[in-house]
Amino acid sequence: MAVRKQHRGLRIIAAFKLFKALALLVVAVGAFQLVRESRFTAFTDWIMQLPIHYGHRMLAGFVDRLFDVGPQGFLGVGLALCVYAAVFIVEGWGLWQRKRWAEYLTVVVTMSLIPLEVWEIWHRFTWLKIFALGVNIAIVVYLIVVLRRDR
Repeated sequence: MAVRKQHRGLRIIAAFKLFKALALLVVAVGAFQLVRESRFTAFTDWIMQLPIHYGHRMLAGFVDRLFDVGPQGFLGVGLALCVYAAVFIVEGWGLWQRKRWAEYLTVVVTMSLIPLEVWEIWHRFTWLKIFALGVNIAIVVYLIVVLRRDR
């Protein structure tokens, strides 16, 4: 079996995927910490001490929704973040190892999330979401070009 051509962009995407996985795992650990009622109460008390409700409407709305989840809801949040991180780890490792299946997997997973990102932008517009959508579209286009070129 011939060794596939090295694409620097694949290594950058792999590192990006692995970084996102690490970030999600850190947040998941935090979510799991909030499953205990005492920690959730301490966290909500601490958040309420911050001056976020004055002039930061979007952040205040996010915090209010966070409180609605409740301590047991953070178990589901943590598990979902772990699953999502696992997908990123598989994509990142596969891309780093120059596995063709990882290129296809990354295209499929990233493309499947684009409609959700567009929906989210439509309902809650931020420039950060536009940037994230642009990055994901660029990754899909790049991978499709690499896959077609390496056929």
